[in-house]
Amino acid sequence: MNASRTSIAIAVAGALTIASAVGSDELSVTEAPLSWHQAAQADGEEIFFELCAVCHGAGGKGDGPAAAALRKRVPDLTRLTVENNRIFPTEWVRETIAGANRPAAHGSVDMPIWGSAFAELRPDLKSYRREGFARQRIYNLLAHIERIQDLSP
Repeated sequence: MNASRTSIAIAVAGALTIASAVGSDELSVTEAPLSWHQAAQADGEEIFFELCAVCHGAGGKGDGPAAAALRKRVPDLTRLTVENNRIFPTEWVRETIAGANRPAAHGSVDMPIWGSAFAELRPDLKSYRREGFARQRIYNLLAHIERIQDLSP
């Protein structure tokens, strides 16, 4: 008898959850939730369009509207894996985004240092949390750049 009450309680709770989700704009019952990696890529894509596409172009090919005004050619981010012996250069890209790796092609001011800029987005957080927030944004952007790799020869 106790097991059937538990089963009924679970069924009612499930029905209530589904009913509340159906009426909500935030969650669709027919859509599977994103994995953490998919969510990182989606956020990275938003960051890319907001901050990077002006120079690197919407597709990452270095053909953004501001590219012609820069002193150096803007790199094609879709070819990083091919140009690195078919291995995505994770650490190099992470360091470049964070500002630790300032390639000569970027000069001194062409590419902003996003690591410190991301940390400054949340001055309300304690310093260690701001650093974690910045690292997560860098990771998300990195996940998007890795996703747009063109592996054709």
